[in-house]
Amino acid sequence: MNKLLFTVLFGAVLSVLFVLPVQAVQPEVKVRDEAYSAKFISQSLSDPIMIEAGSTKTVNIKFKNVGTATWDAKSTKYISAYTMEPRDRKSEFVGDGWISAKQTAKIVGTVKPGAIGELKIDLVAPSKIGEYVEKFYLAAENYSWVKGGYFFLKIKVIAPSKPVVVEPKKETAPSVLGKYEANLFGISPQKIDINGGDEFLLVSLWQNTGKNTWPNYSLTDADAVDSAPSIFFDSSWKSHNIILSNNSELAPGSSFRAETRVRAPVKKGKYVLRLKMIVDGEGASSAKAIQTVEINVLNDAPNVGEQADVFVPRLASEPKIRVGVWKPTDSVQMSSADDCNVYDGATLVGTLPKGATAVLSYSDDKYRFWWGSLNFETSNYIRIEPINDWHTVFTLYNYDHKVSWKGAVNFNQYRGALEYRLSEKGTMYIINEVLFEDYIAGISETSSGAPIEFIKANLVAARSYAYYVKEHTDKHDSRYFDVVGTTGDQLYLGYQSEVLMPRVVLAQQETRGMMVTYDDKIVITPYFGNSNGWTRSYVAAWGGSSKPWLMPVKANYDAGRTRLGHGVGMSQRDCALRAEKEGLDYISLLKYYYTGVEVERIYN
Repeated sequence: MNKLLFTVLFGAVLSVLFVLPVQAVQPEVKVRDEAYSAKFISQSLSDPIMIEAGSTKTVNIKFKNVGTATWDAKSTKYISAYTMEPRDRKSEFVGDGWISAKQTAKIVGTVKPGAIGELKIDLVAPSKIGEYVEKFYLAAENYSWVKGGYFFLKIKVIAPSKPVVVEPKKETAPSVLGKYEANLFGISPQKIDINGGDEFLLVSLWQNTGKNTWPNYSLTDADAVDSAPSIFFDSSWKSHNIILSNNSELAPGSSFRAETRVRAPVKKGKYVLRLKMIVDGEGASSAKAIQTVEINVLNDAPNVGEQADVFVPRLASEPKIRVGVWKPTDSVQMSSADDCNVYDGATLVGTLPKGATAVLSYSDDKYRFWWGSLNFETSNYIRIEPINDWHTVFTLYNYDHKVSWKGAVNFNQYRGALEYRLSEKGTMYIINEVLFEDYIAGISETSSGAPIEFIKANLVAARSYAYYVKEHTDKHDSRYFDVVGTTGDQLYLGYQSEVLMPRVVLAQQETRGMMVTYDDKIVITPYFGNSNGWTRSYVAAWGGSSKPWLMPVKANYDAGRTRLGHGVGMSQRDCALRAEKEGLDYISLLKYYYTGVEVERIYN
């Protein structure tokens, strides 16, 4: 039966005889490309799905590909489902196979148009007994929502047939196996008394005690790696069982200090967290050091059984943003500081080694890629994506990008991935897909010498603006990116801007994930050079419907000046002087220029 509820109108007589189902209001999403379309076929477990509290069940949901695009789990546009209503919320049922707390596993394999694909969702029931409705929407990753992809699961969590007892496990001494050797020689606290749902800071000191350099390493909850998500999960973790990870090398004899947040389980009782070090990914079977932390939960979390008062960010992980940074009229020469996957459209075709220079060109309706033994011609766009580290910098060697007021610096380096792609109107672009915080660190809308609280306010406004434009407008959809790297949106100069303006990077780090909200929604936050003593309303500048957070406010330090810019939102000059002379923090500044707003952390 189709999962979407519908209302049947079959005459007054039948409406009296039968109880009619209520019409479901689907979430509003932007389907960029209807080539990605789906039809619900079936699910392996009937609604309501009965799960004992703390137990796991897996439901397999089948969809027919009714579009024209192939679904490929190996593609950058793989198909998965995101939580809905509210969008990007952290699911209470997140299981081991999920990509994140807001995103299920992928639809596996290759599903051609007309074929059936299967989405496997592992559901781990929370401790609260009751009935739930988990709502989802299929998406082609970083590209488009899937038309017809809305579905939901009705779940009934029942009391466990046997009481769940968490027994402390015997402490396992750090062990040395295989190629790598790891040891923990300091941890605080080793024991803690805490209330349910509260978080605490855990500090541990680790050392590479072997002869081989660690190429990378991760700190995990040993009891959640191959089973259910950690009961100690905190939203600051890398994933639901990986506490932190580091792609830097650690030489023999070297040590590192890990400061992590841990959240206590919501139910009263005694628990044990076992920390495990994993080296080089596959090293879980050959390199580990395990240390225990005893956690005594004194009281249930507030309102346990209903809803614990625990902060959960709206986004489970940092998003990415696509920026149009260059319109090349000739070939492009580039290299990256990381090994990169090279894609012909969505198809992986090979690897570009770090430091190797590739040449990209376009003529006669064909894209061309050339480097060493990897040469191809295609009618698809070309994508180059770092394999190991999304913070890696790539360089565009023949891009002459200087800014008059910043001297002779060439701003031709960016973090993240690159796409070489023709817009729908026939203009070629270099698109930089980058993590949101790296984008914010590379924005050059202020000086590094300005008051730090002003810089923070400016970056929070910039972050909010970018996220709003990405999620709620289609101004650049025909060009396949979210924002342009010029003052048409925000001046984004990338890695070299980070080098020139370290206090901007500091302000970015200290406001990580912070955005402006009004009526519990992330809103657009324009800003400008200076006013004539008053800012302007949105309607006065651009017409349309009123935006109550964008109302005129007095800008005392701009009095007597000629307005520079559109005049809506935050005056940068007035804000900088207000921060300097009145000692206001960035939140107070933002709340002054944007009426009735809150400043919230949207992701950790």
